[in-house]
Amino acid sequence: MMRSTECLDEGSSIEDKIKTARHLYDLWSDQLKREPHIHQLIGKLERCLENSRAAMLELGIVETCKHCDEEEGGSCCGAGLENKFDTFLLLMNLLLDVSLPEGHRRPDSCYLLTDKGCRLKVRLVLCVDFLCPKILNTMSQGDLIRLQEVSGDELTTGFVLYDVIKKFLRNKKRTPVNVYE
Repeated sequence: MMRSTECLDEGSSIEDKIKTARHLYDLWSDQLKREPHIHQLIGKLERCLENSRAAMLELGIVETCKHCDEEEGGSCCGAGLENKFDTFLLLMNLLLDVSLPEGHRRPDSCYLLTDKGCRLKVRLVLCVDFLCPKILNTMSQGDLIRLQEVSGDELTTGFVLYDVIKKFLRNKKRTPVNVYE
């Protein structure tokens, strides 16, 4: 995965990135899912994502974020954050059966934010790692460490899968079929 400050296809709109990710998915998803290493990493990432989500629910983070967004007039998921996502990260989400949006729900927020939180399973480091002061002030050190451990597993597995998918597609690009068409 890219750092939150990097973007492979910077300058492209989120709509264009989603379109490209869907195109790559249509071309390569069957082969990607059949690759043993990719298949194994997808399964591992799904387990890591479940662990992160469970920890966030248990620690009240999901409820705190929802309350802030609905009752306090804002969210950390501001407009423009979607521009940091790249095509490969969106493709990873498609491989995890995430439905990418057709349009923007709220112009004042991230294109990928829904009423139930982020639409994506695989997110930027910034999105996974960020905790506002309100949340940090309510967490014990032990809870914070536990959350960082499960989040770290999620991010590490996501980084590995991201790189493996990029290498796979780079190798396929050398064939007569151009994956970026």
